[in-house]
Amino acid sequence: MSAETINSLLSFQPDAPELQRKREYDREAREFVKHINGSTPVTFLKGADSPQDPLNVLDPTTNAIAYAYTLRHRIEAAIKQTPDQVRPGGSLWNKLVLFLESFDPIQMRYAGEQWRKLVDYVEVAARNEGAPALAIAPIRSAMFRLDPTTGTFTSTHLRFIQLCMETRSYKAALPVLNNYIHSLPAAIAKETLDDLEYSVVAADSVASGEYINLKSGHTAKISLTDLQEYYVLGAMAYLGERQVKDALHFLEHVLVTPANNALNGLMLEAYKKWVLISCLADKSYKTPPRTMSSAAVKHCKNAAKAYEALAEAFQQLNNLPKLKAQVNAGSEIWAEDGNTGLVEELLEHQNRAYLSRLSRTFSAIPVSNIASNVGSSVDQVTTFVGSLIQQGLLNARLEANDKSGAGAVLRFYLDPTQGPLAKTEKQQQQALFEQTQRTDALAEQVKDADYRLSITKEYVEYVKRQKKKNGAGGGGGADAMDMTFDDGDMDEDIMGDMR
Repeated sequence: MSAETINSLLSFQPDAPELQRKREYDREAREFVKHINGSTPVTFLKGADSPQDPLNVLDPTTNAIAYAYTLRHRIEAAIKQTPDQVRPGGSLWNKLVLFLESFDPIQMRYAGEQWRKLVDYVEVAARNEGAPALAIAPIRSAMFRLDPTTGTFTSTHLRFIQLCMETRSYKAALPVLNNYIHSLPAAIAKETLDDLEYSVVAADSVASGEYINLKSGHTAKISLTDLQEYYVLGAMAYLGERQVKDALHFLEHVLVTPANNALNGLMLEAYKKWVLISCLADKSYKTPPRTMSSAAVKHCKNAAKAYEALAEAFQQLNNLPKLKAQVNAGSEIWAEDGNTGLVEELLEHQNRAYLSRLSRTFSAIPVSNIASNVGSSVDQVTTFVGSLIQQGLLNARLEANDKSGAGAVLRFYLDPTQGPLAKTEKQQQQALFEQTQRTDALAEQVKDADYRLSITKEYVEYVKRQKKKNGAGGGGGADAMDMTFDDGDMDEDIMGDMR
């Protein structure tokens, strides 16, 4: 490769003194991207596998933009000529993974299309090898490096959770799922950002919703159903990790989606699972969320009567045979909907709920008494209770009671500082501190969302109307802005500001 080409790729040096001001950095970065976009693909192939190989000269932590462009073109060429280099373990695969785990995140705000293509290539290469799970860690690293909050929803979010569910890598999905989605890619008016030092995308304090947008290239076009699918799959991942309250929360995101008097398959699927999971999470079937469309509630109830009948039977803790009968009667429905596992969980959970109710009445009770009440043998109940204690689902102990001859006794501990699940005061304080940190982070994201709302065209027009109304002698304060959803094509309108 010629020294001229190398010098061209190295022409953008983010650590240069003259680029320490963010606006100067922003201007030079945009000029460099414009310049490098004008280069032909063959430019990036010169010197490959030689001492002057640009992938050896460039550093992804310093020359991220140039490295991303070079790597992308090298991979595209290798797919046609030397595909082994792109396979897991190949030279380009190793460079691709290294890049996704170490690139300069500020520079990648300016090269969104290259970032997304490289993320796609790592998934394609892993799938071609028959080992899609190999792509999970690099993709997750790329998401967190670009946006530490992973809170701006992109098409990569959906592909990532699809990959995790396909490979049953539920735990691997949790770091992303645990972060709130606080922004959707939108179009921010250029005029809004002009002459504001703090608002350029290179700024340290800029929110990810400002540099990940429809024109940045970091995401393909997304729709309302993409977001719904993400939450449905995310709920299933939480279920795989037995985090039922988090799963229930994700399903509620789907249910409260504006429905425009219609019901799509994802909302119905979410409702059926929500009925079952609400029983697992709260030991009883809850009414649908109040913010759910009344038309959607009606449609869901009509289509999920078998699930609601099952939930009603579940709440009758003293009538286990009725629950078993409902489970058997709807076996084909559960199987067709892919909810057989959840339904079987209800049977186990009803016994667990029964034990929980006993703990509020008794401090200790013979296992033989429990067995007679639930219609099972002492050995079966002992095994079941032992598994609950071992999994941390029941704060109790099984104790021998040789003196009375009544066999084992189950002793409950309601005090959180006692029993096998006891937590010290320090541990409880740490849990409270972590929750406070999550709340503070969410509050900052809400402030960012409020700011972005205030600069949208719709809000500005609303403010103008209010001023005009007050100026015409309307008197009094302005009415609260109507934040209800309009009737119309909701799948398009909800993403209206994304065009």
